[in-house]
Amino acid sequence: MTEELESFGNMPDPRMRIELPLAQEGIEAGFPAPNGGYIDGGLDVNEFLVHNPRSTYLYCVHGESMRDAGIMQGDYVLVDSSLEVEDGDIVVASVDGEFTIKELHKGPPLRLVPRNPDFEPLNIPELADVRIIGPVISVVRRYRRD
Repeated sequence: MTEELESFGNMPDPRMRIELPLAQEGIEAGFPAPNGGYIDGGLDVNEFLVHNPRSTYLYCVHGESMRDAGIMQGDYVLVDSSLEVEDGDIVVASVDGEFTIKELHKGPPLRLVPRNPDFEPLNIPELADVRIIGPVISVVRRYRRD
């Protein structure tokens, strides 16, 4: 079973800066740590996430097959089609005209493997029409919608 991905085309003009305040202190995910709340600089979101603007695409994920990789329904993934894919990369691919997001196993045989045990791997037949769009370079998730 494949997941649907909705493409949002190329990213914005790379010259447009979207700089957000950046605190240099880390945030503890375990026990709380004292944090003075000091802002130490800025982080340009485009520069951090997008290195090749003309080959970077944004897709919205529909489905649960990549849940255990931390990619959830409604997340957005950034894919850079200029990067060479490596075995084990999470990729966006087109298989016989259907788009999916899976972990690439070059094989042989070529397989696209979900990261959720409720889904079966896609073993790609030799004559299948497969196009690897590119590796996923980032996941964007929104928690609050106001």
